[in-house]
Amino acid sequence: MKDLRFFDANCMIGIRSCPNPETPYILGDYLKEYERCDIHAALVNHAQACQYSQDYGNRMLMEDIEGQPRLMPQWVVMPHHTYEMAPPDDLVAEMLERNVRAARLFPKSQGFGTSEAVCGELLSKLQAHRIPVFIDVAELDVLGAVELCKRYPELPVVLCNVNWASDRIINAVFGDAPNLHLDTWSFQGHRAYERFIDLFGPDRLLYSSGMPERSVGATTMMTRYEDIADEDRQKIASGNLMRLLSDVDGAQGDLPGLDTYGEHDDDPIVAKLRLGEPLTGELVIDAHSHIGHDGCMGYYGCALAYNDVDGLVGTMDRLGIDIAMSSTWGGIRMGTPEHNDVVLAAHDKYPGRILPYGCINPSYPELIEAELPRVFDSGKIFGFKPYPPGHQRPLIDPGNEPMLEFANARQWPVLCHMGFSSPGSCTPDHVSQAAAKYPGAHFLCAHAGQSWPMAQAVVDIARKHRNVYAEITYTAILYNFVEFFVREVNAEQIVFGTDCVMRDAAPQLGWVAWAKLPIEEKRLVLGGNIARILRLPPDKRVPVTG
Repeated sequence: MKDLRFFDANCMIGIRSCPNPETPYILGDYLKEYERCDIHAALVNHAQACQYSQDYGNRMLMEDIEGQPRLMPQWVVMPHHTYEMAPPDDLVAEMLERNVRAARLFPKSQGFGTSEAVCGELLSKLQAHRIPVFIDVAELDVLGAVELCKRYPELPVVLCNVNWASDRIINAVFGDAPNLHLDTWSFQGHRAYERFIDLFGPDRLLYSSGMPERSVGATTMMTRYEDIADEDRQKIASGNLMRLLSDVDGAQGDLPGLDTYGEHDDDPIVAKLRLGEPLTGELVIDAHSHIGHDGCMGYYGCALAYNDVDGLVGTMDRLGIDIAMSSTWGGIRMGTPEHNDVVLAAHDKYPGRILPYGCINPSYPELIEAELPRVFDSGKIFGFKPYPPGHQRPLIDPGNEPMLEFANARQWPVLCHMGFSSPGSCTPDHVSQAAAKYPGAHFLCAHAGQSWPMAQAVVDIARKHRNVYAEITYTAILYNFVEFFVREVNAEQIVFGTDCVMRDAAPQLGWVAWAKLPIEEKRLVLGGNIARILRLPPDKRVPVTG
């Protein structure tokens, strides 16, 4: 959609107590990133109000954003009983006078909860003026938010940072609280906006960036690419937040005009992203995807919608992803033959589009003996997917040796679910040991961007072993992770992956496509590196979508 205007509903400015290595804090850097990614306005709170003193930080916020018409203040508020904050009548009067149209609560970490006895007077006053209240899901869970909304049915509440694994609760209870909304940066389930709109309409999703921790361009991608009506797309991008702020009774001052920016000097990839068009003409290979059996809509821990190979390929086509390397949920969890059959059938149904990983549960030697010739030597398998979280065997467990030897002999990728605990994950130390022992295999460190400690650990082992690579996918979409890895290692040891159809592929594509890299390096990450690892012939290194 051309000229989509975004209004960020979740941004913190100021120096933070524990910043990540790439976290920006200078306001000008925020504004440059917003312009680059089409964020036309932002609702901002201050780190000092969240992490030090609410009233002190709120006043610092007003000083810091003075003269910035694209930035709207959001105050962190709390009950007045300890004299840390003015009584609700005085507090709300000052908010309205200063055009502060939104509040944020931290009932858990700031130690006051949401009971009527403690918060009733404050919440009643906010409700009387329809001032939206934003609360992180870590502070109040979905069920608690629904109950709060029932107590205050005219109070707009925005629950922030709700992730893709919440559908089993959201779908059941959101209809009971029409004044409850979600912000979007973490709401990355497969086709999540489509499904939410079908159930609850388009008016309760608010675009958010999660700045300064998140990759801003990536957080816009589902709004740009979900299969929804353009009018709903614009509501999510900015219309819903503008409506909530416009409804505040008694506010003195203007809302941001969402004024346009000038022309952008885009590379061909970003030019397509701005329009929400698939990346036809670019080779895009997803090194990390999953499927279930036909008609599958979930995995034991969470709902996963449209989770079979048809659902995956439909999303690939929508975004312009040419090839996906895929393992089955049953394979990584159970590791039994029928789940390898699912991925082999997917390969046959979509030849050249689905390149399977083989999975075997290392606890069953008899399965290994049977599946290696039947599956791994079938000519239809392109890599090995060990899964310590499901099988509770470390990567370097003797049970995995036959598959690792197979991967080493064939120079296959080995997709390693990273973490710091064993056997619940592939640890950086175990990956380093395996990379040294099996130099022909290529070890893809899945979810290398899950946290900055993990990002640094993967950098360290990738510097040591040329057959170790960072694979990007994770909900966290860390700000500047791709740029950080390329700077610290190189552009040849990082690959694009999505974890679709768990997460939607769109924000994962955005990690790379919006990265501040030369287009030649983007192309390596999006497809060139994994094509080299797979030794694809030249005629297979061309886009097939479009």
